[in-house]
Amino acid sequence: MSKKCWEAYFSAIKRQDWDQARISLEKLANTDRDNPHVQLKLGDIYQRTGKTAPAIASYHKSAWILTKQGFAQKALALYKIILRLDSYNEEAMNRSNELMIEIESAKKQKQTNAPFVTKFEEAPIPPELPETNDSVIQAQKELSGTPQREEEPQANIPSFFSSLSKDEIQYLIYKTDPHTFPPGKIILKEGDSGDSVFFIESGRAKVIAHILGKEIELATLSPGDVFGEIAFLTGRPRTASVIALDELKVREFTKILLEEIFERYPSTLEKLQDFYHCRIEDTLRTVKNEIKKQGTE
Repeated sequence: MSKKCWEAYFSAIKRQDWDQARISLEKLANTDRDNPHVQLKLGDIYQRTGKTAPAIASYHKSAWILTKQGFAQKALALYKIILRLDSYNEEAMNRSNELMIEIESAKKQKQTNAPFVTKFEEAPIPPELPETNDSVIQAQKELSGTPQREEEPQANIPSFFSSLSKDEIQYLIYKTDPHTFPPGKIILKEGDSGDSVFFIESGRAKVIAHILGKEIELATLSPGDVFGEIAFLTGRPRTASVIALDELKVREFTKILLEEIFERYPSTLEKLQDFYHCRIEDTLRTVKNEIKKQGTE
């Protein structure tokens, strides 16, 4: 039952049938109550379809499961998402403060140096959809006709490609659109719409966002980094601006190409979503440090 529901979910995602994806996840929520992935993805689907209240409720449920299983950092990242959707959500504010105190206390006791294994990591992972023979044959045909580019970097690849072979990665990189930006150029602007994800081949860029009425530099990106995934996965406007620090060479994964990738390699969608939640976690940590800094000035 669970496997069929996950397969129905991935099939619906490929077709962009959000109602069917929601129905599949709601069935999973009834049978797999302790898997935080289910409520998290359900929240993403609700958010993508403009249903903010159900999205918040699902994120709360996922955060509660994560907290119960001991995965405080992941839970904290979800409360950050909730506060982006509802800045005055009292439960999210209270739980965020409690978790930050717990995390700081754990750091002081040096407990974070030990290997961190939780039930969350052991939760069932959605099964990969098997590729059809036709799709494999077609991929091989396309690979055989793909020009080899020696200048293509093999060491730095998007992290969500890590499970693919070198030939598969080469094929997908070849199909992307290359872009070069001069220093100071705004590649993505906060608040704009967009559904492409970008991969940095060379150069550096900074990520700027306006949070709590302040302009905050969230990160410096370098070769191998990816940006733009939040807007793609959530359907929301860009949450931050990305500005080139020096000459920046990137490859653009368009929506059409990403849909092709997820159809052929369903596991890459899961990896991109995991990357997305880790980035939210990093953003939350940066904002927290900025608030502390401002409090001491």
